Amino acid sequence: MKTVYETYQNETMYPDLDIHQACRRLSQAIQCRTTSYVDVSKVDDAQFKRLHDVIRTSFPQVMHQGEVSMHGNSMLIKLTGSDQTLKPILLMSHLDVVPVVKGTEKDWTYGPYSGAIADGMIWGRGALDIKNMVFAILEAAEYCLTHAMNLKRTIYCAFGEDEETCNTGSARMAAYLKKQGVQLEFVLDEGGGEIIDGYVYGAKGSLVSSICLSEKGYADLLLEAKSVGGHSSNPVHGTSLGHLAKAITAIAEHPLPARLSELNKAALRTLAPKINQEPMKTYVSSIEAHENAILDYYLNSEELYNQVSTTIAPTMICEGAQAGNVMPQNMWAVINFRLACHDSIDTLLKACLKLVGDEIKCSYIQANDASAISRYDSYGYQKLTETLQTFFGGVSFIPNLVTGSTDARNYECICDTVLRYGPFIEEGEIVSKGVHGTNERISIRAYAQGIRSLIHLIQQTCK
Repeated sequence: MKTVYETYQNETMYPDLDIHQACRRLSQAIQCRTTSYVDVSKVDDAQFKRLHDVIRTSFPQVMHQGEVSMHGNSMLIKLTGSDQTLKPILLMSHLDVVPVVKGTEKDWTYGPYSGAIADGMIWGRGALDIKNMVFAILEAAEYCLTHAMNLKRTIYCAFGEDEETCNTGSARMAAYLKKQGVQLEFVLDEGGGEIIDGYVYGAKGSLVSSICLSEKGYADLLLEAKSVGGHSSNPVHGTSLGHLAKAITAIAEHPLPARLSELNKAALRTLAPKINQEPMKTYVSSIEAHENAILDYYLNSEELYNQVSTTIAPTMICEGAQAGNVMPQNMWAVINFRLACHDSIDTLLKACLKLVGDEIKCSYIQANDASAISRYDSYGYQKLTETLQTFFGGVSFIPNLVTGSTDARNYECICDTVLRYGPFIEEGEIVSKGVHGTNERISIRAYAQGIRSLIHLIQQTCK
């Protein structure tokens, strides 16, 4: 497989784009420690204000021509277009980052909040997740306005404060826009943005990248087992730990039924001309006739099984008794689920209650259903695909879903085309080890190509 950089094309487009200064501005953003926490009392509002100030001073045309409204620490910018008959677009990302694990600071090549520009990279927390997209959106808008582009279509830029935790910032901004009667042509958020070898779909030798039109649901299920404890020599009724272990095992071994969604089918129809390996070559010749076989193929693939099923991951358990000969008392555990679009949190809870028996109490800590599936026969999907094909050659872009969570779901109330794709294509190792990890970084080349992509998208949809 090619390196992802070999797919880059039209890197000389917008030759007066000042990449050096763009990198410097992203560096300043990374130096703002805008960490979000579920416990909001831990949030440092001063760091968010510092980041807001960086934005205000870095993009004079956006600030001059735009209407800025603050929603807590979240920022919404409106750039009004001249044709009010055109529905606006919304470009979004988030300002917050995850914490750096204590004790790992010394493991970073450059400090986690240094914003160092070195070795062809921009280093630090948020470089990939995802201050790069916040600032690339602003760089693209500033470029277009500086070059006297007449915006016909209104653009909203929405930057949430807590995507990594509670999503309240994006929810407030979406509610604000809904109250104003805004209906959007399309939304673009993070997601996708990886190029893989198509062999996983039976398209060996083809490069494939997913434009994500939906995201899975999320649930943290709390399991509680209570006991009076006592001496371990008399476990006549078992122990709370034993009951909890049985419950976890029962749930993990009885997943909800998997199903091939319409989005899965759309991805295969798009990729069908490139599928050259059996058995998928035969299967996609008639997807409906081979639906069960395709489902089995997905379920037996480490890369694809989570696209068709609700996943189950036991993640937490309390420590139990303090000695080996003492029966534990009250215990709890957490199982994390990522819900497929055909499942619901109500169905899941009922299934779990049926499996665990009377000794275990089950309740959600937090939970939400999967998002809607956005339209892939839409203007926004078409224009985004055209833009990506302009800058990344030889890649097949397919509709797909995000197996994690984003802020984008909150805008479904005002838009039927919510797209998830960050046009910052990096090598797989940089992404897998950098996002939420040590030595998070983005190459200057990838950042520049992402900015060009966003300039092009604005020009194609708002000019």
